[in-house]
Amino acid sequence: MTDQKIQCSYCAKKRCFFGDLSRSPDFCPTNLRPDTVREAAEKLRDPENSEMARAVALTWKEDYGRLTRVEETVRYARIRGYEKLGVAFCVGLSQEAELLTNLLINEGFDVVSVCCMCGGISSEDVDLPDEDKIMPGIRQPMCNPIGQAALLDEEGSELNILLGLCVGDDTLFIKHSKAPVTVLAVKDRVLAHNPLGALYTARHIYTRLNTRKPKKDQS
Repeated sequence: MTDQKIQCSYCAKKRCFFGDLSRSPDFCPTNLRPDTVREAAEKLRDPENSEMARAVALTWKEDYGRLTRVEETVRYARIRGYEKLGVAFCVGLSQEAELLTNLLINEGFDVVSVCCMCGGISSEDVDLPDEDKIMPGIRQPMCNPIGQAALLDEEGSELNILLGLCVGDDTLFIKHSKAPVTVLAVKDRVLAHNPLGALYTARHIYTRLNTRKPKKDQS
């Protein structure tokens, strides 16, 4: 295996979109990791994986580019034949969770939902030092994404929808969920839950983010 990194971010043409791999750059994963790419393609032949992938294509078939992500989520769940959906949400998005639950029920789904604060755990449960708390000396509530995943799985959810979980909490949820997971929205307290806004505005002089291409090769 070569030590060179795969780096699709720096590919100017993305000819793989058209199935043309003949002029791919040196850092193309198809060139660098052909065995891995081939094994992944074989896994796609697994019946369940194939069915899930076909459902994505069917989601695109009509109204491509016109449906919101909420509507696409509804369509995907319906195409897959899911009847029971789980909503794992952040307490800060409780109103949005209620609206989403209403919508999904109105669309004919059986819905269960669980808040990140379920179980009432705190930073003491992970032995967080007092000096690392936002306000030392005061109980600091902590999210319970492992509990959220376990509860939704126990309720028989066939597809879990993440709504605004914090960075890292979403990772723990996805790691422990037995049911498939899709993300409807992610947490960004500063940008109204639109994290890409930080990248879109990075060209302006007031940005704190350095998104310029590195001057030297870091591979």
